[in-house]
Amino acid sequence: MDAATRIEAPLSLPASWYSDPALWQRERQAIYGTSWNLIARADQLETPGSYVAHVVAGWPVFVLRGRDGALRAFHNVCRHRASPIVEDGQGRCEVLRCRYHGWVYDQDGTLRRTPGFGADIDLAEFGLIPIRVESWRSLVFVCLDRKAPPLALWLGSLTERAAGYPLERMKFHRMMVIDLGVNWKTYGDNYAEGYHVPTVHPALNRAIRMDTYEVECAVAEGVQVHRAAAAGGGTSGLWLWKFPGLFFNIYDWGMSVVRLEPLDHLRSQLVYWYLFTDDSPETRARRDEMMTWSLTIVEEDKQICREVQRNLDAGIYDTGRLSPVLETGVIQFQDWVRGRLASAGD
Repeated sequence: MDAATRIEAPLSLPASWYSDPALWQRERQAIYGTSWNLIARADQLETPGSYVAHVVAGWPVFVLRGRDGALRAFHNVCRHRASPIVEDGQGRCEVLRCRYHGWVYDQDGTLRRTPGFGADIDLAEFGLIPIRVESWRSLVFVCLDRKAPPLALWLGSLTERAAGYPLERMKFHRMMVIDLGVNWKTYGDNYAEGYHVPTVHPALNRAIRMDTYEVECAVAEGVQVHRAAAAGGGTSGLWLWKFPGLFFNIYDWGMSVVRLEPLDHLRSQLVYWYLFTDDSPETRARRDEMMTWSLTIVEEDKQICREVQRNLDAGIYDTGRLSPVLETGVIQFQDWVRGRLASAGD
């Protein structure tokens, strides 16, 4: 390439952005706090009284199926002394009673009783704090930002990309939680490119044709589409990512729905839901084989990401150069992070 046609490689994010606790608090508000976050599958909330409680980027929240059939979501915080209302995880709750001092709330969040309180209190003033909840196909999402667009608009072209896959007919098979032990952006950078597949993922490299691997970036809406054709006897792949932390990994044998969850400035985890169209006993061995194959790839990613995080924290590396050919997805993701922080006044 001569000087006239040379393309300058853009700079990566500074290493300090992957370990700064103050920056994480800004990201928490400006990125995760303004996004729709996957919290549950519809099958977990089928019956009145069923709930799912989870911590979303530091905010404890829960979604409840009411007696009237409606879904409602609240911060999982009693208005008395900040105790949780329900336990984390999945369960049933006919009465929303604080686990600390027994304050009771209606299923619409209204405060009803303050047993033994011994003073007048305006019940209407101290209801549970509601948050937005919406469903898309077989998945349930929450959003803490009242000004964010509706879920369907937020998902953008991802809805069209996934339209041909029978999410509603797929059966949930297994959940896996993988502790990454890295800043959430370290994993995001890794997911955003296939550059590392030949060197980090030998099994995946054999299963797909890397000469067909491509990344399509819908920059404005924060959607990435990764695809590759199958190698002989392998499996084709379509990988969809809606920033910051929603992934659909789609193969010819089934799919995984994944959420990337930051725990703090140096820790994050992946929650995998494996879904299959055919859940018959006859195909169990094949399902287990494919999940093992998939999890091997995740473990390989986790190992290299931990090594990268160690070196980002070591104080030697500041910024690097990104390939405008092989790392377009990384460039888009990092520009998106910069843009979200800038729009929030950072």
